[in-house]
Amino acid sequence: PQLQTEPISVVARLVRMSYYVERRVAINLARYDLNRGEFEVLAVLTRNPEENITPKILQTKILITSGGLSNRIRKLEEKGLLVRLSDPNDRRGVILKATEKGKEITLQAVTSHVEVERQIASGLSPEEQRELASLLKRLILQQQQSLNLNGLR
Repeated sequence: PQLQTEPISVVARLVRMSYYVERRVAINLARYDLNRGEFEVLAVLTRNPEENITPKILQTKILITSGGLSNRIRKLEEKGLLVRLSDPNDRRGVILKATEKGKEITLQAVTSHVEVERQIASGLSPEEQRELASLLKRLILQQQQSLNLNGLR
């Protein structure tokens, strides 16, 4: 009886909403023969066409392990959506670039992705969306700080 259960409903609803968002995003990206991880890689490369993006740089931008990233790169390369170029500053290194096909698919996917996100948030007014975004940001920053203080990442 003395347990405060209000946080349970908050966390449970965040988890459920996360599931719905992931499903909607996955369904949308499947139209382009992409999954979320592949889309993230292509989005970084497409947004930064003039930068020499190495796997290490990409890894820090999308917060993924090197093993997971290698698999994404391989699949995107097999689909003809990205290429590995020799890094002029590191003979053993590579620079990743989206192909023209990769850029085209990314631009199409990002347009529909934004529409999916608009639909997801459409149940709230613009003011409510801003308020919810602000509240979620506070929770996220609190969790990041807590994990960093405890040596977890």
